[in-house]
Amino acid sequence: MREWSRGVSKRREKRVREIKEGKRFAHPGDPGSGFRLPSTKKQSHPAGKWDELPWNRSGDWMGEGMRKKKESRLLIQVFLSFFLLTGTYLVFQTQTPSARVAQAFIAEVMERDYNFEGVARWYERNIGSAPAFLPAFEGKNSPSGDRKPVAWVAPLKGEVVRPYREGEKGVVIRATSNAPVVSAAEGWVVEAGPEKGLGQTVVIRHADGQESWYGWLGKIRVKEKDWVKARELLGEVGGRDGEPLLFFALKQGGEFVDPTGVVPIE
Repeated sequence: MREWSRGVSKRREKRVREIKEGKRFAHPGDPGSGFRLPSTKKQSHPAGKWDELPWNRSGDWMGEGMRKKKESRLLIQVFLSFFLLTGTYLVFQTQTPSARVAQAFIAEVMERDYNFEGVARWYERNIGSAPAFLPAFEGKNSPSGDRKPVAWVAPLKGEVVRPYREGEKGVVIRATSNAPVVSAAEGWVVEAGPEKGLGQTVVIRHADGQESWYGWLGKIRVKEKDWVKARELLGEVGGRDGEPLLFFALKQGGEFVDPTGVVPIE
């Protein structure tokens, strides 16, 4: 046992001396080293050379793989673009009723500005927070000079028979029976259905959080989460007690204001 320990000590001392003298140890794979490297190819290599494994090859072998993936993705994108372009061309070359509907839809989508704000509000309402990939929009604390003014139009032709009074939220407009009611400005339909005290009601959210309310409707022609333009049909006048009336209100900064001071009601 002592002889074995002395042998180990001698080998350790010899190794330390070699390190101090700067002698090179046998590299795995060198002749006489006692080590062998796994090789995928059965071929001989010059002394001191590593096997030609991918990480030992010269050149940007990782970049080559990435380039191949990008080329494949580009081919897929080109194919999908060609497919959409061809499909659109065929739709516009067809004159069937269904094709005309599709043509009108495509033309309308291509002409209008993309509604980033509407998408952001829908995302917040249904997901819980604004998506990071959409632009940020002005909030209530934004300077008034930076806000894009809303272009208001009259929701219908009629006469204001009950003006705005504090505590009543909006005004009452008398119109003809079943008169069309249109959106007073572009916006997002946040409510479309029965509302306590107002019957069938549509609520539209506009820029900077402003809301227009349309109550006592007979029929509703839009649904919740629709994006509507100014003058787009929302429904028809219903009324109260057999009289064709529309309740119209405007909400700004969380408070109801006199809509006749903002919207040009005829």
